[in-house]
Amino acid sequence: MDDNLKQIIDRARPNTEIQLPSGEFEGPVVITKPIKIIGSTTTIWAKKSPALVIRSAGVKLENLRAELTEANSEDAVICADFPCEVKNVEVLGGVSGFGAEDGFFDVPKTIRLGEFLPEEESSFKLTVNVPDKTEIQCDMRNVRFEPNLLKRGRNDIIVKVSGISLQTYLYTEVLFKTRFTRRIYLFGKPSVTAQRAENKPVYEAPERDFSAAINAGVLPKSEAGSKSDVVSMSDNADLSLGALSLTRGMRVPLTKYLGTKFTIFFSCKEMPKEMDIDPYVFLLDENGKALADSSLIFFGNERSENGEAAYFPKDGHVEIDLAKIDYRIKKITFAYSIYAGGEKMNFSMVRNPRISLWTDRERVSFVMNELNDVTTAVALEFYIYKGEWKISAVGAGYRDGMARLCESCGIQVEE
Repeated sequence: MDDNLKQIIDRARPNTEIQLPSGEFEGPVVITKPIKIIGSTTTIWAKKSPALVIRSAGVKLENLRAELTEANSEDAVICADFPCEVKNVEVLGGVSGFGAEDGFFDVPKTIRLGEFLPEEESSFKLTVNVPDKTEIQCDMRNVRFEPNLLKRGRNDIIVKVSGISLQTYLYTEVLFKTRFTRRIYLFGKPSVTAQRAENKPVYEAPERDFSAAINAGVLPKSEAGSKSDVVSMSDNADLSLGALSLTRGMRVPLTKYLGTKFTIFFSCKEMPKEMDIDPYVFLLDENGKALADSSLIFFGNERSENGEAAYFPKDGHVEIDLAKIDYRIKKITFAYSIYAGGEKMNFSMVRNPRISLWTDRERVSFVMNELNDVTTAVALEFYIYKGEWKISAVGAGYRDGMARLCESCGIQVEE
């Protein structure tokens, strides 16, 4: 091909579609802008992990195959630092940054049944480990998988083969489908001298300590019986969910409740008339430091360069748009500070300071009680964990004002 994939992506404008021809592109390829890549029997490959890296929100992948040619089966072929929407994407290798998908996928590349009796029904047993709910698809009517819907974790599968004539060599493709697709191949040969096969073992996955994986963050806590915190890859919130009221210390999925674009309001039941409270938004890298002084959004800098965050002084609300975020930003710290009212003012004089996050209606709220004598309060933090945006309800502050918080984020403050 005349162009490599990096050149094609570099030429593309943000928020546009790239139509790739059939064939192969060598990686690794890093995507740093919101684009949609649509393949046509197109493969992106690399010898070592990864073949594809997602470092921007708003990336969508469709009709692609990603492959590692010289790597272990657990090495990640696609690594995502941001939520990424995938449709009809086949992988040969693991993935990283996709919540539960990052877990163990112990399924053989080929299933060799060996010899079995012609025409009669034979059955074979597989034991596999899958990271998420998985559907098995096989178009050959002589082959059945029971069950064909697998739960997350370790599963026993019975493969039933029947009606295969002596002149037929069994060869078929089998798809294991989660959010991604994994393709394996099934082989077998009918023989009149074969022994009857009844639940004959043909593959057993290694034992895995799933509890250790849960504690390490590889698998969601749903594996232990509680509700999963893996969020949807959609830009839209789950409209079926009711409003969520946070308490200090809670950490919840962000896009599940808010999508990628939302508005933040501040209110309270009572505060001194002379008090003025303003919002401050810090756009921070993986080390918790601002990319530049302009990464602080407040009344003196009302909009970030990419439009990730904007302050509206008329009513004091803030708008966040994660689809526009710089790929280097891994955390957003959202704070309020008492700007006017004298040195004696503090948050102990504010009754029920309330943060409200809206899309079409209020989706999330957080009341920051017990702030006592602080003058600057970190309300919420939005951060990326394994490719998913999360909300952390902080509700803690600084007695010595905004300067301390700015310095902790690497922003110099003039005395």
